Amino acid sequence: MKRKILVIAMLPVLLGLFALQSCKKEDGTFTTHSAFTQPVATSPVVPASGILKFSGSTVDLAWTSESKAGDPVKWDVYFGSSDNPPKIQTGYTKQSITVTVADGVTYYWKVVIVDANGVKTTSELYSFTAVNGTNADMNVDLTVTTDVKTAIGLDLVADKVVDLRLLILKKSDMSIVKAVDDGSANESYSDFATLEDGDYVLGVDIFSTINAGDFNKAIKLSMSLQFDQLGITNTKLDFPNVMTNANPCALYRTYLANVKKAGAVYTITSAVSFMAPPIVTWTGTDGNIAKASEIYPSQVTTTESCAGKTMKGLNAGWMLDYWGEIITSGGTLSYTSTATTITIPLQKFCKTTYKGAAQPEYSISGTGTIDSSGAKPVWTIKYDIIQSGKTILTADNGVANGYLQAVISPK
Repeated sequence: MKRKILVIAMLPVLLGLFALQSCKKEDGTFTTHSAFTQPVATSPVVPASGILKFSGSTVDLAWTSESKAGDPVKWDVYFGSSDNPPKIQTGYTKQSITVTVADGVTYYWKVVIVDANGVKTTSELYSFTAVNGTNADMNVDLTVTTDVKTAIGLDLVADKVVDLRLLILKKSDMSIVKAVDDGSANESYSDFATLEDGDYVLGVDIFSTINAGDFNKAIKLSMSLQFDQLGITNTKLDFPNVMTNANPCALYRTYLANVKKAGAVYTITSAVSFMAPPIVTWTGTDGNIAKASEIYPSQVTTTESCAGKTMKGLNAGWMLDYWGEIITSGGTLSYTSTATTITIPLQKFCKTTYKGAAQPEYSISGTGTIDSSGAKPVWTIKYDIIQSGKTILTADNGVANGYLQAVISPK
């Protein structure tokens, strides 16, 4: 019985509290006001990713809230790039507003109803990251790992093993648009939006490599390219053991991927290939300038490496066909050149046999000129073959006076 009396006694109290929340006393009477619903955003419609693509420089914010009585209402609008956005409008009477946004920035916004009686109702805090869909940039990050610990026993991160350059090349002529090098293996490029539309190749070369003393084993390099275009592209390409540090110079490149740019749309494909210095074959004559019978077709080829320029096949025809000796080792020489000159410094050149018998080792030296006035450059190289301190084309060796000369052009 006491429990029932307690329930009946509480009912008037609860009813009184409800009336205080719904009504307002004016001149000794109570006036009832219909409540507003919590404001809900209707624009922009933001996907689950939180990325909002826009064009131009503005975005429209819109929201809705209802009152059965249709009471007048004013709005306080909050908008900005922090999660406690500043108020940008007070007493605003519309339910939409245009705001200025920038590419890649995350924005927060909310609205607060202030009705005719000063009662406030606040919306949720909304957010979006603005991405300009017509000019969205794309970043690429090159990351590298190595087998340096297995190869030579040093536990080093890749940045301590090699200094790589990340190359952005125009595919049409393979010219370098940008070479990125911050002194480490890992590199980043973030200016794709500034490039003209077209096809590009991404490659790497080695600017420098580890100096760990005497070791002969090359270190393997595994690479990854991460492509990020905010809200659009998130692509990773892996290239295990794609390169070594054996050739630390710009003459050697490893190409990893192709990128086709069309406005803000990027098509990315894995495309591994390699560039090494070409072997150039030279045509012309080579032999004893004093005797037509001792002049032979050129067998010269040239190439370059990180160590320098090399030439092979000089004097090959004369040595075998006239002199009668077979080159058993060597036959490749180092040389330097300018725009107009060639220098072959004195150096060991080759070992031979004559009728099966090993002969004393030969050395070589020479100088030459480069004539680039025609369609192809012409190299004229005068050189000496030296054995046991004596040049071959001298009376000391029983050979009529003359000299060895090659007059050659690229094939």
